[in-house]
Amino acid sequence: MENNNISKEEARAALEQVDGIEQSARKPPTPTWAYAILGTSFGVTIAGTIIGWKYWWVLFLLIVVACIALAIWDNNRNVRPSMKQPLQEDPKPNWASALAPMLVFPLTWLVPEGSVVGGTIAGVITAVIFTAVMIHESRNR
Repeated sequence: MENNNISKEEARAALEQVDGIEQSARKPPTPTWAYAILGTSFGVTIAGTIIGWKYWWVLFLLIVVACIALAIWDNNRNVRPSMKQPLQEDPKPNWASALAPMLVFPLTWLVPEGSVVGGTIAGVITAVIFTAVMIHESRNR
């Protein structure tokens, strides 16, 4: 076996190069404002449903498209996964994201239909819950 002696400076330069490659391959996290916009849109949809806005479903369809686009963007990797990477455990399920819709949908049944104040309060509650759940989920990844 051949013995390759390298200096400390060369080793540091090589390690800095590797760190640079890792940093450039790492995907930046989704900005918090994107989650705030989606959460607020969910809140406006719930408020519009309660108040009696005819076209709440258009906003809901736009939210669905935005959520699909966000999921695709979040899962898009800059680097192709290698077969030699160590096996990783699947992420644990986020029960807050599973229970959030169950907390919000009863608001549409409990608040009287056509109530502007009730619809606004339900919309704010929905926006806060959904935004908090999305931000919590993104930080746990």
